[in-house]
Amino acid sequence: MVYVDTNVLIYAGIEQDLDKKKTAMKLLKKHALNDSLQLSLLTLQEYSFTFAKLKIDNTIIQQDIQYYSNHVEHLITIPMFLAATELCSKINFFKNINDVIHLKFAEQHCNKLITFDKDFKKLIPYTKLKIEILV
Repeated sequence: MVYVDTNVLIYAGIEQDLDKKKTAMKLLKKHALNDSLQLSLLTLQEYSFTFAKLKIDNTIIQQDIQYYSNHVEHLITIPMFLAATELCSKINFFKNINDVIHLKFAEQHCNKLITFDKDFKKLIPYTKLKIEILV
């Protein structure tokens, strides 16, 4: 299973950077068709929040959430959250706690995390999970 960070969904859905949009759409299509795409409720929450800030129509947000929710099979647990806070404390990374929650979720349910977010470079030494940072 492959976990994609929220920014992959965002770039797939907006016209900000056409190269990133193309990359994100290809990636999502590939893993959705192979049934290897894994998302979390945190991903959907961040996605809806960001799209609302971008003033995307609520109907589109709701339709996208309905589609993406088909790829949410597991919940974020208290132990995952506590492991995330422990790592944040250790490396002074609380400002990026959502990234660490994504990481801890992916560690439990996936073999790879894919993101455009370069902040994940700081997390690589603290996990055995493969992290792919897209350009």
